[in-house]
Amino acid sequence: MTRRTARLTTLGATVTGAMLWPIASSAQIQAAPGQTFAAPARSITISVSNDLLYDTNVARGSDDAAALRGVKKEDVRTTASADVDLVLPSGGATFTLAGAIGYTAYARNERLDRERIDLTGGADLPVAFCRLAPRARFARWQTALEDLSIDLPAARSTENVQTTASGEAALSCGPEIGLRSAAFISYADTKNSALTRRAQNVQTLGYGAGLSYANPSVGLITLFAARRDFTYDSRQDAGLPLPLEFSVTRAGVKVDRRLGTRLQLVASISHADTRLPAGIRAGRDLDGVNWSLAATLRIGERLLFVLESERAIDSSIGYFANFVRTSSYGGSLTYALSPFVHVGATLSRRARAFQVDAAQPAFALTADTIDEAAVRLDYARRRIRLRLNASYQRRDADRDLYDYEAALLSASVSYFLKN
Repeated sequence: MTRRTARLTTLGATVTGAMLWPIASSAQIQAAPGQTFAAPARSITISVSNDLLYDTNVARGSDDAAALRGVKKEDVRTTASADVDLVLPSGGATFTLAGAIGYTAYARNERLDRERIDLTGGADLPVAFCRLAPRARFARWQTALEDLSIDLPAARSTENVQTTASGEAALSCGPEIGLRSAAFISYADTKNSALTRRAQNVQTLGYGAGLSYANPSVGLITLFAARRDFTYDSRQDAGLPLPLEFSVTRAGVKVDRRLGTRLQLVASISHADTRLPAGIRAGRDLDGVNWSLAATLRIGERLLFVLESERAIDSSIGYFANFVRTSSYGGSLTYALSPFVHVGATLSRRARAFQVDAAQPAFALTADTIDEAAVRLDYARRRIRLRLNASYQRRDADRDLYDYEAALLSASVSYFLKN
């Protein structure tokens, strides 16, 4: 293999992931790391950490909400975890493994003690003049109470372990520089452990295609169309036959321009249309423009700004709803006081609109907004990392039961090995 061929092979691996994975995955805002055309480098990082958190409102609701959930509002929580992040190039292929395994324990709310598992493994493989990128993920944790409705009997339904197993595959074909076509398919099975939440167990099938133009001086531009089908085997709606199937279709354009060291940008805009089973009427129209934005700006050697925003439509796992449309906005800055000490601040807002039908539970939520402000101090030297974090959250919902304010103080220590 020549040097130029090897470079194009690793370039193809990077471009394949940048083309379709953010389109295939569910909604999450996250600044894209690395650069658009950077070859994946070998990296092995393993760490163990312990986090201690003081929380003034574990219930994520009013005093009445805490009483219904059977939760003491003020508590101290500790989380021990082991994290892994592996990137292993081998010939023309690249193999990855990332995630964490841990356990969370509360001082006063022992009923919320639970394991936390989130592992994703993947590969990028050359197949003739194409590249195949499979991925698999397994996740399991206690559902965050701000993402969990109050259902009767509320105390019993508060203990809910959400488990997701998923698999995805993307195939891209064509020259590394120029026009390149791609397609993907994905499947996810998400289950709730609480008996009263089994109706929201959902199987998600996603598929789509894209056409990209890649140029090292321009970046990566992708036109795409994608669809996700949500199937509920246990949901009962006015005697309609099971299973119930809902879908979201999107079409749009995505730009990946992480070319320099100062300003990097990944953004997309699309139009989304929802489809309901016959016999179910929508209480709220969620169709319209969706977007995503992740931008970083580095000023000098010490200051870094990050701006993130996203609007996306997804299934609702913790609330009884046809769909939830989440609009997220966030910004942060990090300043290096020294090579070892960094300080930072973050502001964020998450606004949700739930599409519910006539047969809604007693405490149904149709809209809420969660605002958060946080400051942090990081110290990292050799294999030790320390972090102190203070944050304030406020929620404004269309039902007073879900309104809350919370102050959170945390300290964490990590020990990591990196090769």
